[in-house]
Amino acid sequence: MNSLLPFIISFFLPGVGQFLLKDFKKGGVIFLSNSVLTYLVIKVGFLDLVPIWAPHIIFMIWAIFDIYDKIENRDGKKSATRSLAFSLLIVVVLFPLTLTLFTTGLFKGAEFISNEYINEDRTKAEMNEISTELELYKSNYEVYPKNFESFIGQKPIWGSWKADSWKNPYKYELMDSLNYKLISAGKDGIYFNEDDIIRSN
Repeated sequence: MNSLLPFIISFFLPGVGQFLLKDFKKGGVIFLSNSVLTYLVIKVGFLDLVPIWAPHIIFMIWAIFDIYDKIENRDGKKSATRSLAFSLLIVVVLFPLTLTLFTTGLFKGAEFISNEYINEDRTKAEMNEISTELELYKSNYEVYPKNFESFIGQKPIWGSWKADSWKNPYKYELMDSLNYKLISAGKDGIYFNEDDIIRSN
C-alpha cells in the first residue's frame, strides 16, 4: 500500500503522491504548477486552444513517472511495475465501477424516497390548489366544470395539473352539477384502490 497509494492519488491530484514519498519540493512544484496552469486556461480564455483537462494530464504523467522512478530506486523495478499496474487497474476499472454502483444506489435511494414520501405530499398540496380553483369556478358559474382538460386549459400555469407527481393523469369525475371527485392513482399508478388520493367537494 505504501507503493500503491502515491500512484493512485497522483491520477487525481498530481503532486500529492510526491508528498506521501516525502519529496515535498517536487510535489509542491507539480501541484502548484498544475493548479496555476489550469487556472490560466480557464481564466485567461485559452479554452479555445487548450482543453481544460490538458494541464492535469501533463502533470499527472510527470508525477506518475517521477513516482515510478522513486519506488524503483527504493524497492526495485519489479515492485514499481507491480504497483503501477495495480494502480491502473484500480483507477481505470475498479474506481469507475464502484462510482457507478454508488451513483446508481444513490439515484435509486432518492427515487424511493421521492416515490414514498415527497411525491405524495406534492400531489396532496397540488390537489388542494386544484380544489380551491374548482370552488372559485363554482362560485362564478354556480356549477363545477364538465371537462377537466378545458378547465385547466384556462391558464397556462395550470398545465402541470394534468398529472400528479408520479406522472399519472388525474381523473376528474363530475357526479352532478354540484358534486365532483378528483382522483390521483397514487404511487402504484392503479386507480380505485387503497392508495388513491381523492379530493371532492
